[in-house]
Amino acid sequence: MASIKCIIFGCIAKEKGYFRIIKILERNPKIELLIAGPFLHPLEQETLDYIKKKEKELKNLKVEVRRLRDDEFGKYAKKADIILLPYLSAVPASGIFSRNLKFLKPMITWNTYFFKENEEKYGACITVNSIDELEKAILKVSKSAELRKKLREGVKKLQKDLSWKNVALKYLEMYKTL
Repeated sequence: MASIKCIIFGCIAKEKGYFRIIKILERNPKIELLIAGPFLHPLEQETLDYIKKKEKELKNLKVEVRRLRDDEFGKYAKKADIILLPYLSAVPASGIFSRNLKFLKPMITWNTYFFKENEEKYGACITVNSIDELEKAILKVSKSAELRKKLREGVKKLQKDLSWKNVALKYLEMYKTL
């Protein structure tokens, strides 16, 4: 089996849930992870130290601590098989989730309200509740072209619903009721 390339984007923060995927990397060397994002807050030094320590220990973990240019963001997303959002809460996730939509890559997320809604309403991601479920979902998505296609279709539905045209129409409808 070839390696499965996963990525986590965004600012280095404990809330990203790195420990969840790192536990999987420790037991499954076929899953590779790139963590790419800037280090912005000194209170996150412990988190940065943890992932850098794990990068030295694990051959299947790479960490790029810097702000990515827009073209780099796309380059990395295109190389990834799966985009992971194993966040402890949905608050830091909304921008990264939305930004990833244009790449039509499978997204596996932790089961927070924001992500669960996008899974149930659109089929745009897979939500999980445990580290074991996360690993199983990664393996399932990597093996199933049909599942990847289904996730892409869900993302396309969500993109359409979030398009400027549709958002403007919803606002116009709301204003007409006032």
